[in-house]
Amino acid sequence: MKPQKEEWFIGIEVSRRWLQISCYHANLEEPETKGTIAGTEVFQIPTALCKRKQTGQWCFGEEARKLAEADEGYYVADLLKRAYDKETLSLDQDYPAEELLFLFFRKVIRLALPPQGVQAVTKCVFSLESITKESTEFIGKLAQRLGFQAQQLLIQDHRESFYAYVVSQEESLWQHHAALFEEEGNGVRCCLLFCDPKTKPRVSEVAEAYLGKLPQEEHERDQAFLNMLKKVFAGRIVSAVYLIGAGFETGWMKESLQMVCRGRRAFQGKNLYTKGACHAGVLQVRQDEAETVYFCEYKVKEHVSFKVSKGDGEYFYPLAEAGCNHHQIAKELRILLEGEPLLELWFQQPGSREARVESLELSGLKLSERERCRLSVSVEPGEEESIILQVKDLGFGTQKPGSRLEWEYEIGKEQQA
Repeated sequence: MKPQKEEWFIGIEVSRRWLQISCYHANLEEPETKGTIAGTEVFQIPTALCKRKQTGQWCFGEEARKLAEADEGYYVADLLKRAYDKETLSLDQDYPAEELLFLFFRKVIRLALPPQGVQAVTKCVFSLESITKESTEFIGKLAQRLGFQAQQLLIQDHRESFYAYVVSQEESLWQHHAALFEEEGNGVRCCLLFCDPKTKPRVSEVAEAYLGKLPQEEHERDQAFLNMLKKVFAGRIVSAVYLIGAGFETGWMKESLQMVCRGRRAFQGKNLYTKGACHAGVLQVRQDEAETVYFCEYKVKEHVSFKVSKGDGEYFYPLAEAGCNHHQIAKELRILLEGEPLLELWFQQPGSREARVESLELSGLKLSERERCRLSVSVEPGEEESIILQVKDLGFGTQKPGSRLEWEYEIGKEQQA
């Protein structure tokens, strides 16, 4: 799927010491990765700033590096880690690392913004090495300061970016398994994508494993990686292989490369995660058209809905949809309740016609047969995989203020399993 007219997507791969940023819109055949060195494919932008000594101007990217080498500015690197650790940095004066990281992102984001600015971005997708409560809250607050609204933001990990990139290519590449090997100097990491053909949409998952470090000597390195490949490919049909990271760039692969290319398509690149983040934004916006749905430990596993009436008909109002990020669940609504003082939640697996119904009793609330009450319902993530529902009786103003009762329910792991 490609962006439609007026849609604009930004994908940001966030690593510990650098990031990559891409944009994707209707005028592009594929996401375009932005760099700070014109005419090159140097896409990694260090999370660093340099303040010119003469003018006080802040610079980033290649300009910052050159200023630091010439001793013409105050240079600071590793801003993401330092901001996360809440450090105070001493340059020409003391600065909170969080403020410098915000300044850095404000400069970098301009590389990929549409002419109309932040408000015209359809989705901004951050791709992180791993998803934790702390990391998503940190990135969420940063994105909010940059001007993004909650509905514009997606936070996912590199595995999901790999999934989104692959399933946005021709179907022959993901008919069976697709394998990614990453080597950035700390050993080989492998991700295996499988899209189950027995489900509709095809339920997709990515298994991840650390395969170990490679020797320094080239022949030994080639043989060690060949052995890794044999283990990964054993008993599997692998349609496509993706090699990413600096560890695969020096031309040492000989026999291992023959194994990679034997009966399968092979690709090598540097910016798969940032492009995959852009594709993930498109997939999320048009998920009803998608042939696949992705699941991992931070995804909601079932559709959770209220059955509501509107006019003469009934329909399901989604509180959380299968495949959405658990850490980004946030919804507030108002409902009119009549009849019994209880709420019915409907749980449904994607692609299934069967549903499970759970009744939540509003204890203490008394309603006559024809009486209505007005409730507010807020939905937010709970611990691990649970979902928290907070319900409050709002009443109808001063003439009928309501009971002022409040209820809280936790939809636990057993419903999301």
